Amino acid sequence: MVNPCAYAMKIKYAYVFIDRFPDEAGPLGFPTGNVLHLGVMVAPGDIPITEVTAKNLDTGLDLKLTQIDLGPIYTNLLFEAIPCLPFDPSKHKGVWEIKVKDEKGNKAVAKTHRLDKVGKMPYVGNIKASGNPLAPMITWSAPEKDYPPECKIKYRVRLLKTSRSQFYKSKKGLSDTKEQIPEGFLKPEDIPDTYVRIETQCWDTESDHPVPVELKSETFRPLKEALGQ
Repeated sequence: MVNPCAYAMKIKYAYVFIDRFPDEAGPLGFPTGNVLHLGVMVAPGDIPITEVTAKNLDTGLDLKLTQIDLGPIYTNLLFEAIPCLPFDPSKHKGVWEIKVKDEKGNKAVAKTHRLDKVGKMPYVGNIKASGNPLAPMITWSAPEKDYPPECKIKYRVRLLKTSRSQFYKSKKGLSDTKEQIPEGFLKPEDIPDTYVRIETQCWDTESDHPVPVELKSETFRPLKEALGQ
């Protein structure tokens, strides 16, 4: 008998983009260089998910996606191609179809936008933190305009100690080059080993996909340095 209260998983969105990390991100647990970020965010159902796969409909490349533990700040499930692959335009450009399957055989399918803007998103500069060290105003300089003209630039600010210990994230899609960190996230003992991360995103204005992110760059600076200490 079918349980009328049972519900299956639902794909929130699928995405693919080229992400750029500096060498100093390596010790924090991130990849370095220009890498492929391919994944899907899933609202979980009451039936365990058993398999998530991605197929490039242009090149035929198949990849298996792995669940990433995002910690308590997320309610949905994230599956990504890990470890991140160095970006290869001959294999990775195009549209990806992502399939999610649970142990009852239920499937959900979604497609990414078409990844076709190959390049490197510049890093932001001049990251500073001012005001109250435990609730600072974070500011930065916009990247040089060495990116595709179809890009709409958006930002996201994060505070973290390693790739697995993020404890603050701003709202999505910031347009201003500043973010006020609220009180309650930072303690005095956090300042020496906390990093500010500015995520710079290129959204493809030619695409009608709900998440048409093409390029990203990740800029890091120790909070202590940003405060001028």
